[in-house]
Amino acid sequence: MFQTNYNDLLSDIPDLVCELDSSEKIRYVNSFHKHRLGYESHEIIGRSVDEFFHPEDRNELLTKISRLQTPGAETKGIWRIAHKEGYFLTFECRGKLQPDSEGNKRIVVIARDITEELGAEFKLHTKSISKTQITAELQPKASDLRHQSLFELKMSQFEFSQLKHAFDEHAIIAITDRGGQITYANDRFCEVSMYSREELIGNNHRLLNSGFHSPEFFGRMYHMIQNGYVWKGEIRNRTKTGSIYWVSATIVPLRSIDGSINRFFALHTLITRTIESEEKVSQLLQEKELLLQEVHHRIKNNLFSVYSLLKMQANFSDDEHLKEQFDEAAGRLRSMMALYDRLYRSQNRNAIDLKEYIPNLVVQILSTYSKNIHFDFISYEPVIVKPDIANNLGIILNELICNSVKHSFLSCDSGMIEIEIKKEEHQIQFVYQDNGEPLPDTFSLGNSEAGFGIKLMNLLVQQLKGKVELRPGQKVRFELLVPIR
Repeated sequence: MFQTNYNDLLSDIPDLVCELDSSEKIRYVNSFHKHRLGYESHEIIGRSVDEFFHPEDRNELLTKISRLQTPGAETKGIWRIAHKEGYFLTFECRGKLQPDSEGNKRIVVIARDITEELGAEFKLHTKSISKTQITAELQPKASDLRHQSLFELKMSQFEFSQLKHAFDEHAIIAITDRGGQITYANDRFCEVSMYSREELIGNNHRLLNSGFHSPEFFGRMYHMIQNGYVWKGEIRNRTKTGSIYWVSATIVPLRSIDGSINRFFALHTLITRTIESEEKVSQLLQEKELLLQEVHHRIKNNLFSVYSLLKMQANFSDDEHLKEQFDEAAGRLRSMMALYDRLYRSQNRNAIDLKEYIPNLVVQILSTYSKNIHFDFISYEPVIVKPDIANNLGIILNELICNSVKHSFLSCDSGMIEIEIKKEEHQIQFVYQDNGEPLPDTFSLGNSEAGFGIKLMNLLVQQLKGKVELRPGQKVRFELLVPIR
């Protein structure tokens, strides 16, 4: 057992050593407790450790002990321990979880008395204080204030050491003098750069120069920090063995009491993996762009080949009805080609601006007819839709223009088409009209005897979940309301 094997050895240690069981009860304590705290062994053994701590320190003590979950885990703190006579002494304590040979929880605590360092009179409380004493103690003495300041200073030093440890675990830290010579390098700096501290101290950061950055890059950096500005940026460095590493750097000028800059504090965070990931993503994006260009080229060629075959078949056909069918099929394909080309050139391939797409499509469609047909397009703002809506509207527009040429402008060589598109709340209003012959009184999108083009328009309107208003017997005016999805 711990007590049997080490009792003689631990009795001479000038610190309090105790062992706690799984319930945080004291199962062993060395002889320090007797001559420094005044307790006999039987007054301590078996009692909960927090009973001997100042009431204000107990919650923090128990919280830190509860965090000791894995073997070797440690905790630290500066706490007050009660003397048998009622006052408190200040100890710097360190606890470590060390299971016994059977795997049972065991916490070994070593506590160093720092009361003398904080002042011989630094005894914060007693168990019994009269009203007269309380009144007197409400008027702080100069010695009390001095010892309180010493205690706060000790606590500040302890907290600073914890912060320094946290920084050293994460960041590369260096301090240089005004001339750029390294005067301090933390362990992390040595670990990452693979240079020893002796090799870094007195040297310049040029030792790490990878050659990636231009002299102007470092010139701008030095100009900023020497004029009192904080510099932030990313730097690629080279280790002693030649490997590359990236850091996100913040360099802060430090001033002396007279206000002059005499040192520079550099805080670096290792970002090599982030930079490598970004470079990999950039490479993949370039490869993707090349692949898209190749796919676009092939699809565009294939669409154009089919379009050309349809037009050739129409030109070589002696059957006027069949020729008309081929021309209409080519027109529908042309609208899809225009949409595809617009998608490829768009920065956002999931959105099409009808304000740009429709006029370009109309120009392409009208260029295939010999008649002198003009058009007026009205749109006061961008109308952004998804590609499927744009595709359906493009085919509908192709059918409308085709019908205008074949029927409205049948007896004349010129005509006028007007197209208007705008957003109204959560829907798009698409209006098409021409100045040609009026529609037949029996015209309807749902007419079972209508041609393929009319049936196709009706099907596309249903797919868009739109509503159509037509005026049979009057000049062509096609009004379509489409919900924005």
